[in-house]
Amino acid sequence: MRPKNFGITVFLILILNSACVAEEKKETAQQEVKDFSFVQYKEGGSQKWKMNGRSAEVSENKVNIEYLSALSFAEGTMLKLKANKGVFDKGENLVHLSDNVVAASTDGTKLTTDHMVWDAETKNVSTDGSVNIKRPDMEITARGATCDIEGKTAELKQDINAKLVSDESGIPNSVSGKNQTTITCDGPLELNYMQNRAFFHGNVKVEDLRGNILADRLDVYFSPETKRVKCVVARGNVRIINGENVTYSEKAIYLVDQGRVILPNRPKLVIQNNGSK
Repeated sequence: MRPKNFGITVFLILILNSACVAEEKKETAQQEVKDFSFVQYKEGGSQKWKMNGRSAEVSENKVNIEYLSALSFAEGTMLKLKANKGVFDKGENLVHLSDNVVAASTDGTKLTTDHMVWDAETKNVSTDGSVNIKRPDMEITARGATCDIEGKTAELKQDINAKLVSDESGIPNSVSGKNQTTITCDGPLELNYMQNRAFFHGNVKVEDLRGNILADRLDVYFSPETKRVKCVVARGNVRIINGENVTYSEKAIYLVDQGRVILPNRPKLVIQNNGSK
C-alpha cells in the first residue's frame, strides 16, 4: 500500500532534480567565455601584464584559452606572446603555451617554439623543446631555453647552432664588409644582451671565411652600437685551422675590427708541406 503523500513526494523530487539540472547548465554556461581578457596591475596602478583570447573555459584553478595573445611589461621593454593554445594556472601565475608559440620583445628579439611556459610573476619564459631565436644580426637554434625578459639574459641548453654577422673589411667573398660566422657547441650558451656578450660551452666549433676554430669555450663580445661581433676569445684546447695549417694554443683572442689574432702562452704552429710536417 502506497503512503498517502507518495504523489506529492515524487512531484517534489522531480522539481528538485529539474532545478539542479538547470543550475548545472547555468554554471557550465558561465564557465565558457568568449573574447577572454585578463589584466593584472602593479601597486601604482600601471599594467603588469594582460592576456587576451578568442575563447576560454574557466575552472576553479585553470583557464583553457584558444588563440592566446599577451603583453608582459618590464623595465624598458615589453614582451608580446602569441600561441594557438594556452592554459593559465591562476594559483601559480604560470601560462602553458602550445601550438605555434611566438615571443617577441621590443628590442628586436623573436623566439619561436612548439611549447613554452610563461611565468607571469617573474616575466621569465622557458621551454624544453626546439627553439629558434632571431635578432637583427644573429640567428640561433637550440634545444631547451630559459629567458629572463627583464634582466635581458637567456640560457640555451643543448645542440647550439648560431649564425652571427660581424663587420669585417678586406675579406674575400664577404658582402659589403659583412662576414657571417657559424658557431656550434654542445651547450649551454649564455646570452647577456645588457652586457653585449655570449658564452658558448662544450665542444665549440667556429666556421667563417678566415678559417675554423675549435675550443672548449668561446666568449663573443658585441658592439653596443651596432650589436655586431667585435671580439672573440677562445679558451681551452684551442685549434685554429687555416687550410692544412693548424695552430694550437690554450687561448686565442680575435679582434674583429682589426682583423688580428693574438695567441698568448707559446702557441704551436703545425704546417703541412707535401704530406710532411
